[in-house]
Amino acid sequence: MRLIGHRGARSEAPENTLSGFRYLRALGVRAVEFDIHLSADGELIVIHDAELSRTTSGHGLVREHSAAELAALDACHQPAHKGFAPWPKREGVPTLAQVLTELYDFTHIELELKLQHEEDEAAVVAALPAIWQRFNLSGRARCTSFNPRLLHRLQQQAPELPRGFLVEDNFAGDIVQVAQALGCDAIGPHANLLTAELVTQAHAASLWVSTWTVNDHQRALELAAMGVDGLITDTPMLAKSWLSWSA
Repeated sequence: MRLIGHRGARSEAPENTLSGFRYLRALGVRAVEFDIHLSADGELIVIHDAELSRTTSGHGLVREHSAAELAALDACHQPAHKGFAPWPKREGVPTLAQVLTELYDFTHIELELKLQHEEDEAAVVAALPAIWQRFNLSGRARCTSFNPRLLHRLQQQAPELPRGFLVEDNFAGDIVQVAQALGCDAIGPHANLLTAELVTQAHAASLWVSTWTVNDHQRALELAAMGVDGLITDTPMLAKSWLSWSA
């Protein structure tokens, strides 16, 4: 089972920052999941929330700020009352190009597309094939999303890009069936949804199974026993001690 850092190493370093990704590398982990939004000037930006206030010194929507404005924010120093540990370095919100330059030696990259506006979806789908080529992502990266419309757009306009269908723990449909209809090669169910039967069904359909967000030792062992392919965790340093893993 592959150990995958969630937003870098969300509980151990500032999430979705260059510092967080460097921290993950220092642990010896070369597998990561992170999130993508679009800036006001059309840059692909690595940040989880559509709104800035939880993880940065800024306020308002990501899509209402330019990449330069986002880079000028503080994405590492958050107040202690918000649950963030102090971090010794100040960094802004990075672009996808900056992150992929940093992750040149990573062997497994999951790019979660958080877009909800159709015009943003169209812009990102149009940009991704060139990014795949520029950063040599073939064989080591996958686009993932909770948004079936976006996955369908990728299927139609960039079918060569691997795709994964993400689902929350309240999803009541047939995950494998939807993933197959969207031409996905992977599913990413919440850990609460996973059963040995679902993993077996997915593997029978040639689907990779990664799950999130697993920060509990016992649950990690249960998922490993089911045959889950990738375990996404906020605590990669801790998780390394739980089970045999590959970077």
